[in-house]
Amino acid sequence: MPIARIVVLTAALALSQAPEARAADALPLTDATFMELDAMLPSLRGRPNEEFRVQGLKAYQQQHYPDAISRFQSAATYADKYSQHYLSLIYWHGVGTPVDRVRGYIWSDLAAERGNPRLLAIREKMWAQLSSQEQARVTADGAEFYARYGDDVAKPRAESEIRRFARNMTGSRVGYRNQQVDTGGGPVNGAFFSEVGSNAAAYAVSVAGSADELYGKEGGLKRLDTYWQEQDRLLDGTVEVGELETVRRSDRKPR
Repeated sequence: MPIARIVVLTAALALSQAPEARAADALPLTDATFMELDAMLPSLRGRPNEEFRVQGLKAYQQQHYPDAISRFQSAATYADKYSQHYLSLIYWHGVGTPVDRVRGYIWSDLAAERGNPRLLAIREKMWAQLSSQEQARVTADGAEFYARYGDDVAKPRAESEIRRFARNMTGSRVGYRNQQVDTGGGPVNGAFFSEVGSNAAAYAVSVAGSADELYGKEGGLKRLDTYWQEQDRLLDGTVEVGELETVRRSDRKPR
């Protein structure tokens, strides 16, 4: 299934709804079904940004919001801009958590860090709706988020995990020449995920010949910058933004 199906939302919809989003009216983050998301997981092993993201989407669909937030935050520590975008909407609207527009904006700023035009537009919509007091809190609180989730630290963290996974490949029964296969019922990365509907299929792995074959279309293990470019390209094609209003604020602060 194309990764592009994971994100289906519009800023116009998200920012025009009432700030307090009830669980029953939770913002849609994907048009993929729960089973389709579950089927994606085997091919995402070794890419924690994508794996935690899809686990978060599964939890979100089941309205297990604290778990979804936790998994999106885990994905965000591995430079996942999708998950940072999801968190911005969750906190902005208070889906399964109290409304926190400052935190919602900070996550939006992180999601737009690479200059994606659509995410930048969403960030600006949010900024225009913050009070001057909230904008001041953004300045005070934002540095701590960037120290943990900004690309300068999060990308190397993700790349280290991707390479560690590739180095640990050791044999196969289903096609990897160097991939140890977990059996059904076992943990993924030391944790059981039964509460979000994982099943035996989630412990299988995709068929590939080698680590470089696994990541080859994304640049191989030595050129992971190409992998990030592909992630950005997919994100660029899946977030839509409605018309923007021109907002002039004399008290606007640099970010």
